[in-house]
Amino acid sequence: MVALYLKALHIIFVVTWFAGLFYIVRLFIYHTEAEELPEQEKTILQNQYKVMEKRLWYGITWPSLVLTLVFGLWLAEVSKLWVSPWFHAKMGLVVGLII
Repeated sequence: MVALYLKALHIIFVVTWFAGLFYIVRLFIYHTEAEELPEQEKTILQNQYKVMEKRLWYGITWPSLVLTLVFGLWLAEVSKLWVSPWFHAKMGLVVGLII
């Protein structure tokens, strides 16, 4: 029963982590597109995008990454996944994604 709750929390935080990764790219594109605007608009928008990027990265994306790892490793311990070859391959891919 505990494993089901851990799995649900793990999936929720994986989704929020990836949502943050995908949305940060969109904010970078908006930030770059603001370069072509008149100076006053450019300054206002770029300052706003900097705030949005910082809040997204440090308020959503990083905490989601940490909680994904916490609940994923906890789930692996509860479910005894440490011996599974798939688990080792998956962890290798996760480490590559983090790097």
